[in-house]
Amino acid sequence: MKNFLSLFILLLILLTGCGKKVEKDSLEKIIEKDEIVVGIKSDSKPFCYKNVKTGKLEGFDIDVAKYVAKDILGNERKIKFVEVTPNKRIEAITSGEVDMVIATMTVTPQRQYLVDFSAPYYIAGQTAVVKEDSDIYTFSDLKRKTTIVVLGTTAEQNIRKIIPTAKIVGYKDYKSAFNALLQGKGDAMSTDDTIISGFINDHNDYRILKNRISQEPYAIGIKQYDDQKLKKTLDVIVTRMKKDGTVKELKQKWHLK
Repeated sequence: MKNFLSLFILLLILLTGCGKKVEKDSLEKIIEKDEIVVGIKSDSKPFCYKNVKTGKLEGFDIDVAKYVAKDILGNERKIKFVEVTPNKRIEAITSGEVDMVIATMTVTPQRQYLVDFSAPYYIAGQTAVVKEDSDIYTFSDLKRKTTIVVLGTTAEQNIRKIIPTAKIVGYKDYKSAFNALLQGKGDAMSTDDTIISGFINDHNDYRILKNRISQEPYAIGIKQYDDQKLKKTLDVIVTRMKKDGTVKELKQKWHLK
């Protein structure tokens, strides 16, 4: 009886093990569904914005996403874009709402505790934008001024750290933040120079401060741990983009330095 019971338990364990499904990694899931779900921001010209004439998404980040889709799936159109705000990007990745985020997302040690990143595809720098006739010329001039930021960004963190006496007003997205600046709700708005350049192109009565207070390496954000195949694939793709001249061409296309 004892031997029979032991044999029964062993058989049960073996059957349970055989029936257990192996969880697929993110790269395998992407290939299986034949589509990449990409989190983007639509208010970050020239990196991502909606063309008012066509209604289509355009920009540097959109072109990067298309390059990735073509490399992995053989077709740049096999993308589903999902809009995310800066403070919702990590949640979108960890919850599985998106396969990856390509949205001017800076690599930071804090974010690396929560998500993984590809190799950086662009290096930006944080600065600020003010009215042309403003008396603000350096970041030290912001000490007793009102500075507009987008919540959940490295720009917000940097301003709070570097200029603790500055009055900070936060908004959930860049459109709201820039509108607040236009309405005079702040003396300056601080974010990456790449995003500000898109705003300046449409508002030549504003100017950018000359100095930069940080380096902001933009990379593709993905889920941690189970995405090592995807991470390695994206690293190879980003390296190829740099070597084959794609990054340089995109900088010229979108008027970036």
